[in-house]
Amino acid sequence: MIYFEKDKKYTGLDFIDINIPSDNAQLAAYYETRKLIFCEEQGLFQVSDYDDKDVNAIPIIAVNHYLGTPDNVVGVVRIYEENKREWFGGRLAVIKEYRSFSKFICPNLFKEKNVSALYQMSVAAGLIYRAVSLANYMGCDKFSAYVQEQNVKLFQRLHWVIEEEIYLHGVKHYLMNANLEAYPAVPIYSNSAVSNSKVA
Repeated sequence: MIYFEKDKKYTGLDFIDINIPSDNAQLAAYYETRKLIFCEEQGLFQVSDYDDKDVNAIPIIAVNHYLGTPDNVVGVVRIYEENKREWFGGRLAVIKEYRSFSKFICPNLFKEKNVSALYQMSVAAGLIYRAVSLANYMGCDKFSAYVQEQNVKLFQRLHWVIEEEIYLHGVKHYLMNANLEAYPAVPIYSNSAVSNSKVA
């Protein structure tokens, strides 16, 4: 779990849980969030952004908790194994109201000693961290993603490097690779709606 401060005083009740969907309602919200961002807001797809990668992809969601109770899905991402031990992340999306929200505290975010143990990050950064860490746990030698131009600096701050420039769906993207040594191998423990025994 990634906790956040409220009015500069941590209450222990409000936090964002970054996990895999625990039931069909959360799984539906995961796809609905993707549709909201990639179809309705960005117009990259017409009706749905669902593709063949979703058949085997692992969905990851950020859920806002209010007074200790799950509230809404506020961000999503997916990971999938493209080739043996080569993983990709994609469909990273955060609803507009939470894009500037950055009061998360996650101890020991990166392995590097020169990074503060208390690292404040955005919802998107939390999702990226969780995605790479999970793939690392499941057996990953390379983790890549096609990143839209406006998000490149965020990924670079999180220990990613650019490999090449490419256009997808008429929009400039950059193929980027994560420095896996910066991310711990961490499983997700959850009563999941996703059938994948390696996750938990």
